[in-house]
Amino acid sequence: MSKIYIENSRFMEYIGELATQITEMNYGAETFTETLLCEGTDNERTEMMFTDEAQDFYNETYDEYEGLTNNLLGVYSNTELDNLEDIARSYRELKLNK
Repeated sequence: MSKIYIENSRFMEYIGELATQITEMNYGAETFTETLLCEGTDNERTEMMFTDEAQDFYNETYDEYEGLTNNLLGVYSNTELDNLEDIARSYRELKLNK
């Protein structure tokens, strides 16, 4: 199967949305907690964030669905393509400098 590369931000948004929905289904009302950020500064604010347990589950789910998307659909983030180009460039430079 040939690989399909899509913009990294779209790929991450897609996988992140899947992982978030699955996390919310598993943890329900216990998914998020209010967290105070930048306490004592002019930027102090409260944001909803995953609980520690939900964050761990989200991370595992994200990795799982990223792998499934890669392996079953052949869809990859274009950062992989960029990394391959960097490796090829480094290899060519190494060969030229010998």
